[in-house]
Amino acid sequence: MLLGLTGGYCAGKNAVASLLEARGWLCFDIDKLGHEALDLEESMEAIAWRFGPSVIRPDGSLDRKALGALVFDDPEGLADLEAIVHPAVYRLLRPRVADGLEAGRKVCINAALLYRMPDAAACDAIIEVLAPLSLRVARAKARDGLTAREARLRIAKQRSFWALRKKVDKPFFYLRNVHDIEYLQAQIDMILKKVQL
Repeated sequence: MLLGLTGGYCAGKNAVASLLEARGWLCFDIDKLGHEALDLEESMEAIAWRFGPSVIRPDGSLDRKALGALVFDDPEGLADLEAIVHPAVYRLLRPRVADGLEAGRKVCINAALLYRMPDAAACDAIIEVLAPLSLRVARAKARDGLTAREARLRIAKQRSFWALRKKVDKPFFYLRNVHDIEYLQAQIDMILKKVQL
């Protein structure tokens, strides 16, 4: 079984992924694979060519902070970066998913941008994690040190996931991450019972 896990910034996807892993699921975090993809030689070369030498440190490693500053308010630059990194992420992800499924594992793709991934169509079911704006802002301030304004701007930049629900003809579940961990666990178990029928 292949499960898609998505949701907005600071909604709680990673908390849900951890609970799935505790239940035996093999979870692939697209953010982590993105970091791995950035470090590939071909990615580094393409990024340096597109964004210039200022994004490469003297030791040859990528200066992610400098790169992030360049693309944060530049839609064209961000699109160019994604065109470099996303194909590399897919090349890393797909054999790992295939190996997990072939080994009989229950596999989860944890991806904020699942709605843009062709892999969404391969999922047997999709869970979207939701949380109120005020709670997401509080989490962003505590976890990432953002101001309330910075957190709201980051949240506002994310596209609605409604498009994903309309695009893929798969069971789609909303998981509301608003209470304590026991409530979250109960919701996950209820959804998994429906998914694995």
